[in-house]
This record gives sequence, structure tokens and C-alpha cells, in this order.
Amino acid sequence: MTFLANVRITIYKVTGNQLFFKVPTRVCEECDILVNVTRRVVNEINDNRVTVEIKPWLNRLRSSVKREGWHPPVLLINGQVFSQGTITNAKDLERKIVQELAK
Repeated sequence: MTFLANVRITIYKVTGNQLFFKVPTRVCEECDILVNVTRRVVNEINDNRVTVEIKPWLNRLRSSVKREGWHPPVLLINGQVFSQGTITNAKDLERKIVQELAK
């Protein structure tokens, strides 16, 4: 018998509120683009077992680095680094999410 797993996506981004200041979008446009791409892919999959959480990288630096997320934006799928420092290809992300759902 196979049980379908939940998929938890976490994105650490450097833009927005960080500690006691705000980092403008122009510092890391990739951060906001990655969030948009991820949300679009998750909406297209339309499965309530997939959740997305956005976290401020600097505020959560220790947590990100502990998971080897050194360069924002960092995208984790179920706690494992899927990409960092780049914008993820939407098809690759979709494929990985579907693969995780089938585990």
C-alpha cells in the first residue's frame, strides 16, 4: 500500500523585511521571481497537500545555512535544497513536486 506524502516548500528570500530594515526588490529580483514561479506552479498542481512558506533569509540565516542554503533565494522541498541563487525552472519544479507527492 502506498501513502501519498505532503510536500512542504520553503523559500528563504533576502528581499522584504529583514531583521530591523527592509531590503528593496532591486537587491534580489530573483527572490521575488522565484516566489511567483513557485506559487504559480503550486496553483497549477492544485493539490492541498503542497504548502509554500516564505521566510526572510537574514532573519533565518542559521536555519537556512544548516540546510546548506547559502545563497538566496533558497528553495527547499521537504527540507532539502532544490535550488539556490537562481530562478528555478518551472517544469523542473513541477516534476519534483509531483515526484514527492507520489512517494
